Amino acid sequence: MTKDHSSKMYGYWILFILLIGASIASNAQNLYTARGYWEESNKPAYRTIKDKQAKNEALSADEEAYLQDFENYLQAFFNRLSPEEKQRYAQMKEQWDRETAMPSALPGQQQTSEQAEFEWRGRDRFLNGLYGAYYGTSLVLITEMDNAAAAGIPIITAGAWLLGPALNPKKYEGITQTTVNASNTGKFLGVVNGWSLALAVSGESESLDKIGLGLSTIGSIAMGEIGFQLQKKKNIGAGRVEMFGHYGLLGPLVGASVLAATNTDNANLVGVGLLAGSAAGLILANKASNRYDYTQGDVNMLSSLSGISAGLGFAAVGEILSNSTYSDAIFLVPASTAVIGSLVGQRQVKNVYLTKRQGSTIVLSSVGAGLVGFGVAAMLESESSLVIIGVPSALALITHQLVFNKYKNQNLVNGLKGFNRHGKKVDFAMKLMPENYLINKHMPMRTSSYNPALPLANPLVNISLKFR
Repeated sequence: MTKDHSSKMYGYWILFILLIGASIASNAQNLYTARGYWEESNKPAYRTIKDKQAKNEALSADEEAYLQDFENYLQAFFNRLSPEEKQRYAQMKEQWDRETAMPSALPGQQQTSEQAEFEWRGRDRFLNGLYGAYYGTSLVLITEMDNAAAAGIPIITAGAWLLGPALNPKKYEGITQTTVNASNTGKFLGVVNGWSLALAVSGESESLDKIGLGLSTIGSIAMGEIGFQLQKKKNIGAGRVEMFGHYGLLGPLVGASVLAATNTDNANLVGVGLLAGSAAGLILANKASNRYDYTQGDVNMLSSLSGISAGLGFAAVGEILSNSTYSDAIFLVPASTAVIGSLVGQRQVKNVYLTKRQGSTIVLSSVGAGLVGFGVAAMLESESSLVIIGVPSALALITHQLVFNKYKNQNLVNGLKGFNRHGKKVDFAMKLMPENYLINKHMPMRTSSYNPALPLANPLVNISLKFR
């Protein structure tokens, strides 16, 4: 390795250490959060004693002492919350309570939508089989099988991963869709980071393929299981899980762009850069999730905006590459626009609380507009990247923002009319009374001094707002 490459490698390790330090500092600064207070107030031991107290059951001396000490602790915790975090707790408490209150219905009773039994979606079955086939294929390629087993093992492992819930039903008791999403996110990130680690360790050696397959398989299985178990125990919000998936992918892409801009040809350095990008992405995801509790629909919206913004960046890069001279720094453009799109999306969804249906509709409509744009670009028969990539991206962006703003206005209106987001009834009424204009004209005109004997003017608009 040359001296120049060694200095670059040293710089990346310093960057990695600084990012870890930033993560620790961020966690320290966000110790007293609304979500943290909710989790503390729902500790099993505390809830058990509170339930006994609510049922007027006698408490032992130890239980009474514990209850008093813990409630003093909770009060101190709440007092340390910022005004924004206290407001967020008031807004999100009922939603967080519903996440944990999902008991199965008793025999003969109909389940509500929140108590519905978990069901494996077609997407879940496909991904389980796909990852199982990948693990089997990795085994075949690593061991260099060339007989009938080479064709059978990937199919067997695909089936084995589909049989998991039947072979070990206890493991899957009480899971939710978010648990499965966390597992799938972990599996995907395990594959990405496994290959990155293989590059960092083996570089351009002849064994890179085998090392990459092995590490990606081990990483995928391990991180998938970690994601599954952590989500099953802690039950964090669905939006937070999606945020880790979003930045877990965006981070390595940004790292790859930085490496492309440096024009490095050192495979070890590429692997380290991808790992550093992944670490940075997960740090950003954790920091963003601590600051605001995003819904799954919110993350779908900002992820699609990030992808569209990256498309606009690639359109600009393609146009620049068509010129005779350019700098390697242009490879930072798509990464920069993707990050900007993600950050803008985070700001736009604040206090909107998009539902899963709304978020998926935004993504679907944006993809549809992009396909229309590709069709238009094909009809124009242009070779310019501004047309081939720019037109679809621009149409997708316009559609994305139109649909998003429609849902944003809809959600904000629903906060005042009908039902608010906590499910409480809100009565809003407005009555126009133009006839009072003529009545008011015939009333005695007031002077600057107050005269209580004169009647008040009749209102032209009568608005009433009642919370129930």
